[in-house]
Amino acid sequence: MDGAGRVLMGLGHDLQALYELKDVEHLWTPGVFFTEQETERFRQSVAPIESLAAGFSCKEALFKALPAIEGWHWTDAEVVHDERHAPRFRFHGPLHEHLEQRGWQALLSISHSGGFVSTVVIVSTS
Repeated sequence: MDGAGRVLMGLGHDLQALYELKDVEHLWTPGVFFTEQETERFRQSVAPIESLAAGFSCKEALFKALPAIEGWHWTDAEVVHDERHAPRFRFHGPLHEHLEQRGWQALLSISHSGGFVSTVVIVSTS
């Protein structure tokens, strides 16, 4: 992929309109689609709907980038931010085990513009 021996395993993109999520109450329930830490971070953000839409779009793009993997749930992929506020995934449960066994990593990019969130996920060997 970059000449360092990495191999592209999957690529996913998602475009999410903010208005589509304004009345979707079940997404705010921890443990359904997001972890408790994610929903709390969305609620505490300056723009909660934008943050929720970004989290939703990240997971949709990840789902598109990964091959079919049995037994994982949406909360097994948690979107977190590093010390520079760059987004990344933290994996749990069966999804974490699957990626670790294969030496795969997932890279994430998020963009906001004009009432939309666009995300790209690249899954590659480490």
